[in-house]
Amino acid sequence: MNATPRTIATALTYMGAFPFWLLMLAPETVLGVNTASIFLSYGAIISSFMAGTLWGTETRGRGDLLMIVTSNVFALIAFATLVLGLSVTALFVQMVLFGLLLMADYRTVAGRDDQRWYWKLRLRVTVIVAFAYCVMLMDRAVSASG
Repeated sequence: MNATPRTIATALTYMGAFPFWLLMLAPETVLGVNTASIFLSYGAIISSFMAGTLWGTETRGRGDLLMIVTSNVFALIAFATLVLGLSVTALFVQMVLFGLLLMADYRTVAGRDDQRWYWKLRLRVTVIVAFAYCVMLMDRAVSASG
């Protein structure tokens, strides 16, 4: 296999989604730590990373001021979910944030044929991650009601 930026980015993107599924399927606690709290923390880290990537792309590319500011707002929203603590609200906000990051990436790569592969990758992985969030949301909703 030829290690190109595209193959590395693809592998790292799927590997970044894997912990969401691992934590979604994990028991409620591992070594005394609540796995849903780890899930929330991991989501904040990954969404902040993605916001930073968006910021970096825009500052080196078109310099779209709205996207630069938006990337910072997204990172602050990710941090706010940690302040909210483990709750259905925090998980829902993170899931929406991943959708907003996907839309921001679409805006960044729209019309660029050389980036079509990246858009397809981001779409697939966002769906994979959103499914994990849906399961975690259902689990938290059931836990909160019972």
